[in-house]
Formats: sequence, structure tokens, C-alpha cells
Amino acid sequence: MDAVPAFVDQLLDQGSTPGDIPEIPVANAAGWLSPLAVQLLDLVERGMPGAPAGAFLAHGYAHLPLRARDGCGLYLRMAYGSAVTRWPNMPTAVVLTVHGSLYLEMHQRIEDLVSGRPQYARHFGPGEFFAVHPGTVCTLQSSAGGLQILAVIEPESVPSGLLSFTERGAVIQRVHRTLKDICAAPVGGAR
Repeated sequence: MDAVPAFVDQLLDQGSTPGDIPEIPVANAAGWLSPLAVQLLDLVERGMPGAPAGAFLAHGYAHLPLRARDGCGLYLRMAYGSAVTRWPNMPTAVVLTVHGSLYLEMHQRIEDLVSGRPQYARHFGPGEFFAVHPGTVCTLQSSAGGLQILAVIEPESVPSGLLSFTERGAVIQRVHRTLKDICAAPVGGAR
């Protein structure tokens, strides 16, 4: 995926201490949504070569594998329900919000999750992104039409339940409609 912003690699390479946060110029962190949406729409319209057969459901999202670079995992994922789900993030991950909203809670320990005391909580909208490090306990809730790019250092382990042909078709149709709407929006209107 050529349109995945370069800062994604910087975020995947960072350590987990505050001093390891890469300096990403504002100009590099802005303006990525429209080119990415156009490239994704083109990919979906060409039939997502190699992706639909490997589509799977995990943590409340339908994951459509994209061609990754350097052995990293890259997925287009769409919300598959709107419940709050625990995200057992193992490798470092970056989430780019393409459409809809995403509510993230990070907890220092499982006990904090159980007691409802997040260390960090935030809503993310289109054009916003975040990184999560190994060992972080997270919960996510996406809006019904939530669409994101998930980049991970190591490919996600595919659960035993791959999406059926019918389920993949329904997800691809939803993704296609969403991307067409994003691409048809006036510049600045995609947010």
C-alpha cells in the first residue's frame, strides 16, 4: 500500500518509553486520508487480490488482509458490531481511522480494566491515528460504520473462524460503499 503514510513505520519502530516517541512533523501527519481512501477504493474495485479469502473476524472487527511490507501485518478492518471489545494487543500496532469513530481505553493492568479505571481514554475520528505497545491492556468500541487500517509489526494470528464467502461479500460491499462516500466528499469533507 503506497498511500499508507510513512509515519506509520516510525510509530511501529518506536519503543514504549515516552522518550522513544518519534518526532513526526504535522505536515506529514496530515493529508493522508484522501489519498489512502482513493487507493483503497481502487483496490476494492479490483477485487482486493489475495485479501478476501484470508478475511477473518477478531475482536469485533472483520479484518481484510492487505499486502504488507517488511513482514508487517496490514489490514483494512471494519466494525462487525458496536460492542466494547477487549483488544489483546500483542505486537506494537498503529490504527489509522479512515471512517467513523473509535473509542479507545488503555489500562495499565487487567485489574484496572475490571474496575473500570482507564489510564487513558479518547475518541478518534477520521484522519486520526494512534499507536499501542505490547503489554497495554485496551478496549475498543467502533461506530457501526467504523473503518480503519491496522498496521502491526507481526501479522495477526488468524483465528480458526475465517469469514465465509457470504460474510466476506457483505463486508466488501460495506467497505466499498463507505470508501465511495469518502472519495465523493469534497476535500476537507472527508473528516
